[in-house]
Amino acid sequence: MSTKVRILEIITLGEIGGAQNVFADLVQGITEYGRNVEIDIVFGKGDYLKEIFAGWPFGEVIQIPFMARNLNLSADLKVLFFLKRLCKERKYDIVHCHSSKASFLARVAARWAGVPRICMTVHGLPFHQGISPVESAVYRAVEKLAFPLASEYIFVSRADIKEALELGLHENKVKFIPNGRPIPKKPMQGLRQKYGIPRERPIVCMAARLSPVKNPMFFLRVAKRVLLKIQEGCKPVFILIGDGPMMQQCLDFVKGTGLERDILLTGEIKEAAAHFWDADVGVLTSEYEACPLVLIEAMATGTPVVAPDVGGISGIVQKDRTGFLYPAGNEEEAAACLIKLLKDEKLRREMKKAALQRYYAEFTVQKMIEGYMSIFDLTGA
Repeated sequence: MSTKVRILEIITLGEIGGAQNVFADLVQGITEYGRNVEIDIVFGKGDYLKEIFAGWPFGEVIQIPFMARNLNLSADLKVLFFLKRLCKERKYDIVHCHSSKASFLARVAARWAGVPRICMTVHGLPFHQGISPVESAVYRAVEKLAFPLASEYIFVSRADIKEALELGLHENKVKFIPNGRPIPKKPMQGLRQKYGIPRERPIVCMAARLSPVKNPMFFLRVAKRVLLKIQEGCKPVFILIGDGPMMQQCLDFVKGTGLERDILLTGEIKEAAAHFWDADVGVLTSEYEACPLVLIEAMATGTPVVAPDVGGISGIVQKDRTGFLYPAGNEEEAAACLIKLLKDEKLRREMKKAALQRYYAEFTVQKMIEGYMSIFDLTGA
């Protein structure tokens, strides 16, 4: 019987989020394939991963309550020494890290402890658009110093690969595996039934945290533009699913337009992606994304999308085939894309078919897991 491969999987926070969903799918997927592995799991604050990995039979689950996203020298040093000791005691074959803070500390600790393979999945570069020039410069300097610490870097976005190579990462350390997502389950009660939306009115849906980087106000302003131009016939209903620090600002805007019957804010809904089954068009308005799961989930339901051409989005949305891409910040162009889709049912059907084909070819969870098992040499384990 072959020796078990010992892996440490670490991510900064245990709260719900895109990287955490990928993390959970990946770790569970590797073990579900029956590979001869032992996987320890480490994360910081948050109950989401704690609940998912309760009773984990394939290794230890360790929550570090003082590991957080923000810089805290005292706490960060405690995490560093803890990880170094853990790596020494457990003698890992692979340390696989996710998210910026955990990845930096884990790379240092694992190299210090002599771990033979250190891998980092780059879910998004920390010096992305939407942060200050000073923050960007600091993050760039730190990452440049940390690049030599890992054996390989697994990117989910080709746009991020290009930027990392320009910063000095060696090409022979670069791997590419896009995120994968399961097909969302159809909800017991869809958006049409829940809000009494007539069949003849198309639904335009965005699911996102209401925070500046997701730019929900852009969605609302574009919705207003479209509704002023489509007064009858295919007049849509715009639905914004999510909660966050900008909720009150969004509510005030909708009230100010007098379009409360045409623009609906649902607040947070669990399994929000399931509601793309009811949507005729999906929208994303983020200022930056590496490999946004919400677009993959929309694709898995056959929903054409309209999204900004930023970050790695063009690696998911095939322009004019599975959806439309508009220049970042261009409300007029975003509205024009939506109007074109809303007025052309045949085009929506064609994009629906293309979206499903692309999902099954590139973005299933199984395809993602197989990519990681190949890189980690687990296919015969």
